[in-house]
Amino acid sequence: MPQISYSQLLEFALKCDGKTLQTVTGKEFKVGVYRDCPYFTPASTGHGRSDGKKAAEAFLARFNETGSTKTSDYQDVTRNASYFLALIEYGSTS
Repeated sequence: MPQISYSQLLEFALKCDGKTLQTVTGKEFKVGVYRDCPYFTPASTGHGRSDGKKAAEAFLARFNETGSTKTSDYQDVTRNASYFLALIEYGSTS
């Protein structure tokens, strides 16, 4: 998979505005962008969540380095890996 820049990640998030995505385990969520940072709203709670731009950049750096699609490979940088991975998959294919 080609390298993904932070600006591309934001483009993916903006492309998803109003759409419902799913994690690999089937959990539905929506994506938004606030202050130049993606945030995720799980359908189960309806509450938006973000670890901030620094965590998003750390996730992306590791993703670009390893290409891993395992959420456990990101647990030390963000709690939102499943959402980021689904966002990248959606953005890369649409």
